[in-house]
Amino acid sequence: MSFWGRERWLSEGKKGYKKCPVLPWDVAKVEAAGYRLSVGREYFVNEDGSSTVTRLSKKEAFVVEPGQFAFILTKEKVYISPAAIGFISIRASIKFQGLVNVSGFQVNPGFNGNLVFAVFNAGPKHITLRESDEVFSLWISDLDSDVLGQYEETGEIPNNLDMIPSKTINSIAGEALTAYQISKRVEKVEKDHQDLKLLLTKIAFGVGVGLPVLLFLFRKQLAELMTAFGNG
Repeated sequence: MSFWGRERWLSEGKKGYKKCPVLPWDVAKVEAAGYRLSVGREYFVNEDGSSTVTRLSKKEAFVVEPGQFAFILTKEKVYISPAAIGFISIRASIKFQGLVNVSGFQVNPGFNGNLVFAVFNAGPKHITLRESDEVFSLWISDLDSDVLGQYEETGEIPNNLDMIPSKTINSIAGEALTAYQISKRVEKVEKDHQDLKLLLTKIAFGVGVGLPVLLFLFRKQLAELMTAFGNG
């Protein structure tokens, strides 16, 4: 097994439509031993329990908040020959912000179509991504022989994919209670508790200050009332 270097990538990229490993092909995205993949036209984030896929216009941005899962469709279609295997990851510049790949790391021999990246924001800050941002990397390695056809579509993502599958969305649809989100909820409960204590303190202070004043102002009426009860 040997990974493709830059020269091999450039050579494969010249093979043209349906033989090129990545479409659309862009020489500027070829790295020393891999290829940079971009954010495509669809994404899904499990923010509020909905199961709606959002379509992006050109250069439109979206946010993955701390503790959220997301599926992101790549802009490029990838073709892996039956005699090779692909490996995928998130680029370090994005990974260091806390966005991690949880979709697995391989692309099966014979795969053909857009990739879907499952990501998780494990960091403390919102991460903003735009359509066409180059945030993923693809490496390809040759195998010693072709893989038989029956193994080509055994992965979660089917061949000839051009949208995020509903089956994949349903697997994470719903609100995710991560440690970060639980922490934020605890903070809110604590704040509400502090606000309630402050309100009760103000009420107690008001009663403590106001009651003597009221007793003084209405001392004559109270004395007459007490005398009346005593005589009764």
